Amino acid sequence: MSDDIKNRIVHAARGLYLERGPEAVTMRAVAKRVGVTATALYRHFVDKEALLTEVVGEGSRLLGSHLFRALEAPTALDRLRATAMAYLDFAAAQPQAYRALFDPVDAGGDVSPVQRQRGAVSRFLRDRVREAMDAGVVAQGDPEGAALTLWSLLHGLASLHHAGITRMEWLRERALTHLLDGIVVAGERSIEA
Repeated sequence: MSDDIKNRIVHAARGLYLERGPEAVTMRAVAKRVGVTATALYRHFVDKEALLTEVVGEGSRLLGSHLFRALEAPTALDRLRATAMAYLDFAAAQPQAYRALFDPVDAGGDVSPVQRQRGAVSRFLRDRVREAMDAGVVAQGDPEGAALTLWSLLHGLASLHHAGITRMEWLRERALTHLLDGIVVAGERSIEA
């Protein structure tokens, strides 16, 4: 029963978060949605930040499982491409979790749970780019900048998918091929999945 209540709390918090942003997630508003007292929420979460961390963490765990499968690819270039495809597959398969991780804009001086999770994704992408640079299959340069360019492309493609753009498979293949063709070292241009 306790896990059921906790799941209902997280579900209600996620709904508020997606509908009206993180500021709408108050313990009182979540409790009202679940049909319990605000005090009951504190048996499961010490405060709002802990609840938001769980909401975002759920999506982060799902994204992580998609991304880590890319590490099974045989070469650095294959892992980079598989990482990009895994990101897009996650965005398509888990649109609510994706939105909870990437759509809201955070304000304030403290690092929020969402910002921490975004940082982990950024580091994962940067590590794949750096790995491909170290293997000599991607042009040497700034791995941080190249990862940011890749992430921007991926986020844009995910947003287009969520907006209902048709021919998404064609678009993502074309965009990734074009981007990777621009950074792949000559002689390593075979990037077919």
